[in-house]
Amino acid sequence: MKLLSLLAPYRSQIFAMVGVLAVSGIGASIIGWMQIQRQNDQIANKDGKIDELVATNKGWAAHAAEQDRLRALEHKNVLLLEDKLALIEQQNAAAAVQLKDLEASNAEVKEYLSRPIPADLRRLLEKK
Repeated sequence: MKLLSLLAPYRSQIFAMVGVLAVSGIGASIIGWMQIQRQNDQIANKDGKIDELVATNKGWAAHAAEQDRLRALEHKNVLLLEDKLALIEQQNAAAAVQLKDLEASNAEVKEYLSRPIPADLRRLLEKK
């Protein structure tokens, strides 16, 4: 009670100070709440942008996977074509050897090949 008697002359100033503190507290609470709401809105916007970027990245990942698949197919096709070319060259070499053997062993073929033949056919036959 002694404390109350000491504060009695300052009673109106204490009530005013408590009122100012209450108003300031309420104002600060409102400002804090508005700041939190603004941050929540920013977070929601950023979440939306992140979702869009994730979807875009998934699209790019699918595109990159498709490109890798196409490169693998192209590589496989190149290898197959190289094998086919080697086989054709081998067959051509074997045919040229057979033709030379035939020319050496058969007089009719030798006589036929000694006659003038079209230039295109000669180039084909003489090709090694």
